[in-house]
Amino acid sequence: MSKQDSSKQRRREYLQSVRVAGAMLDGPRTLDEISENFYSYLRIFGLFQMTESRAGAQTASISEELEALLALSWVVRKGERYALTPLGREEVEKRLSELGETGTVMRQFLQPEAVSKVTLGVHFGLAALMLPAGFLSGSVGLLNDAVDTFLDGISSLLVYLGLRFDKERAVNIVLVVFMLGTGALTFYEAVRRFFVPYEPEVDWFTFLVVLVSAVFCLGLWAYQRYVGLRSGYLSLITQSVDSRNHVIVAASVTAGLVASLLQFPMLDTLVGLAVALLILKSAVDLAVEIIRSMGEEGVDLSRYEFGLAGQYEKFRQAQLRDWMLYLVENQGVETQAELVARARQALDFNRIPAVQAMGLAQQELQADEMIERSIGELFDNGWLTGEQHLVLSPQGREHLRQRM
Repeated sequence: MSKQDSSKQRRREYLQSVRVAGAMLDGPRTLDEISENFYSYLRIFGLFQMTESRAGAQTASISEELEALLALSWVVRKGERYALTPLGREEVEKRLSELGETGTVMRQFLQPEAVSKVTLGVHFGLAALMLPAGFLSGSVGLLNDAVDTFLDGISSLLVYLGLRFDKERAVNIVLVVFMLGTGALTFYEAVRRFFVPYEPEVDWFTFLVVLVSAVFCLGLWAYQRYVGLRSGYLSLITQSVDSRNHVIVAASVTAGLVASLLQFPMLDTLVGLAVALLILKSAVDLAVEIIRSMGEEGVDLSRYEFGLAGQYEKFRQAQLRDWMLYLVENQGVETQAELVARARQALDFNRIPAVQAMGLAQQELQADEMIERSIGELFDNGWLTGEQHLVLSPQGREHLRQRM
């Protein structure tokens, strides 16, 4: 094993030790109670234990970890319960303090104003690279994207000021006007090139600039979209749409540059036209959202959700639903009230020290919505029956057998 691999292994072991020891911060715990707390880390990601063999293997691993902590004098055993020593508590609290500092930095980085600052710097930096490359190569697609990126830098400054002085709606209007103006200008330039042809000069610098633009704009898209959805700021969603457009533009410009090398410069002109139409369409769509936000109709941001995020939420929902079936069939849960109580306990991540230190605990309202939806699916699918006494139907038992 290399020195680097050995260091990673030691770090993983240390983190697991902290997770196991952290379960005893509030007092002595039995092995089963420590295991239950440890499972909570898996449930954050939607993973639930549904077989005795898996649960047994996990408990055996935790038991071995406890023996190691006993050897390190982090833990002492009192009958069937384990408790932290002063040394163990010091080590755990030190690690939680480090996680708390990391969580503070993460929360600051996920603030809307932080996003606007990062976006401002990236756009002006990219514009400084792309404008010279566009003029040197003569690529209409690259020039259009460079001008749009420079204007995005100005709009990013407006977004920052809008967030700072609570003028988001006014900023949204300005952003859409900017986007419409940029689309109109780029459309005019693309059409003009049909009548005044120009063959771009392509070199390695041009390709490098396009690649750098695509990578940075892809990162910006994810960053802006996530924080925009998380905070509910339409201005950040607007910017994320524009960043996505830049990624598409970069791919299109690359195709146009390659076509120029193959002596088909007209493709670059067509790319410029497609870029202009894409910008105009995005501007019109966002204008509709702004008009809705001005009226009584609220803005539905769900259409901007990440596709993968939606699939992940479905996965978590299915895991919780199947785990509930497992509780009824194998853990002796008989009533709906008891099922809800067990699910709430499993989804209460505030009791996990590491999660609490980083401020990443899931809200109780979200957990209740997941639980209600899961129970509804179990009855709607005919897998669970009974009002006073819950029972799995034959279809429910077959589904659970396949899942396990």
